[in-house]
Amino acid sequence: MQKQWMNRSILSLSIGLAMIGINAYAAEDNATDANSQVTAAPSAVEGTTDPVAAESRAQVEAPLTNDNNPNTDSAVVTTIAERADSAADDTAGADNVVGTDNAATVPAASTPAADTAPVTDTTTNTASETPSMVPGSSAADVLQQTAEDVSARSNLEEVFTRAEQQYSLSKRGSYSATYDINYTYYRDSRLDLALSDSSSTLTRLRVEEDAQHTLINTFTFQYGLRDNLTLTASLPLVAKSDNLKDETTTGLGDISLGARWEPFPLQTGRLPLILFGSLSTKTGDSPYEIDATRGLSTGKGYYSIGGGASTRKFIDPVVLFASGSVSYGFKESGLNQARGTRILDEFEPGISGGVAFGFAYSFNYDVSLTMSYQQSFSTNSEFIFNTNGVRETSTPADQTSASMSFSLGVRVSPKTIVNGSVGFGLTEDAPDVSLGLSFPLDFLGFGRETR
Repeated sequence: MQKQWMNRSILSLSIGLAMIGINAYAAEDNATDANSQVTAAPSAVEGTTDPVAAESRAQVEAPLTNDNNPNTDSAVVTTIAERADSAADDTAGADNVVGTDNAATVPAASTPAADTAPVTDTTTNTASETPSMVPGSSAADVLQQTAEDVSARSNLEEVFTRAEQQYSLSKRGSYSATYDINYTYYRDSRLDLALSDSSSTLTRLRVEEDAQHTLINTFTFQYGLRDNLTLTASLPLVAKSDNLKDETTTGLGDISLGARWEPFPLQTGRLPLILFGSLSTKTGDSPYEIDATRGLSTGKGYYSIGGGASTRKFIDPVVLFASGSVSYGFKESGLNQARGTRILDEFEPGISGGVAFGFAYSFNYDVSLTMSYQQSFSTNSEFIFNTNGVRETSTPADQTSASMSFSLGVRVSPKTIVNGSVGFGLTEDAPDVSLGLSFPLDFLGFGRETR
């Protein structure tokens, strides 16, 4: 009986020691993982005042302190003695002793001979020697981030200025050429009325559906006379078709000359300002010199000068822009154009102008989107008729048109950006649909950049 009791006591003690060893190894592994976590933690946590970070660090280090660690020598000895006394009291309670063993030894974090103070010190030293992993905390990260911001900004501005050239300048001595092809579709319903000369009776009333298709090919050349002064010239080739008149025509459009000037150098915190001016000729077929009933014009028919201003603002990741312009048309006389029963002798174009604003957004290095709103107006125009010596003045109502356009810029090579656009008319006087495509002619040798 005594031998059986001793065997069971030894068995229970052996099982208890085995459980202590297993738990000790598990606790040591956990302590090693905790040390590695503290070592990999950012050094900025050491002296932080953030309560969340402090609480997280306290939870990591708490099992490694003497106050919180139950695995001291005295605790282990007491546990073993309690197991021996329990086994001596009742042989059948050996299994319960083993269960008590598990509950008492699970919190153990190291072996009885382990010294917790060096572990804490080692953890602290390792953490302090580990390089900081906080994003952007090192000088290299800051410089890399700054370089990426500058690259993204320059890329966005490059794509934007290729699509909206009136907001940019060419460097001194550089020149370039671009080709633009634009298609517009205009549909309108007209009333055809006829009155009797004797009784003012309505003799004819019909609704006519008119549709015009216009295709304009424009070659634009620009030269940087100075860093803040760019000269431009545009040569348009026009093709036009009218369904109502059943006519088609092609020819040269109105050649225009222009300049863009930046009066003030760029400074931080101040919006850039670009002033521009233009002179438009009447090299195209004039609408006041052709057969008004069947002919089609390729130009506006008068000289005009204009000017305006534009500005832009870079707010990552978009560019905001806005511009305004006004132009004045010079009077045309001696026209002698038959319009019904009257003869048009003079035409006063009046004043026209417009505003535009929008934004450009860069999806990545290769693709960007530009959205803009344009609104134009025309006022103070007059038609002066001279029929059999009788002068008559006709003043049409002021006209206003508005449209919305979207442009997609795609970089097809490191130095070539192609822009495609689509627009929709918002008023009756604006084209219903407009499509455009623009790309530089550098591959043909029409371009030189200077640094």
